[in-house]
Amino acid sequence: MFTAASFRVGDRVTIRTGQSIPQSIATVERYTEGGRCMVLSDGSEWRADGRRQWGFRGGYYKGPVVEPFEPGDDEFVTRRRTIGALRKFADGLTMDSPLGTEALQRILEAVDKEKAAAKEG
Repeated sequence: MFTAASFRVGDRVTIRTGQSIPQSIATVERYTEGGRCMVLSDGSEWRADGRRQWGFRGGYYKGPVVEPFEPGDDEFVTRRRTIGALRKFADGLTMDSPLGTEALQRILEAVDKEKAAAKEG
């Protein structure tokens, strides 16, 4: 469990989804509301203990949380975003796409090269 004392201004933090998956990386910029609200470099505001819980009809919804940065979090976030961008790019490809045949062939060659390198390594 993290408390308000767990985070200091300037610390790198990881915003994790409700399933504890790293979602993004940010830095603690400042505290407001007498130290009760933590403002991150992405502009988001969190309770000082890194939680964003709120009640609804007697129950609580636990959404994303802020936790101290751990080695590997930034690589996970970068990999996840890269895969998402590639999927979005590939999903939008049609015969009417503005990319020329040569550009598409270069992209396919790069993909094939990376796949071969991954099999060797």
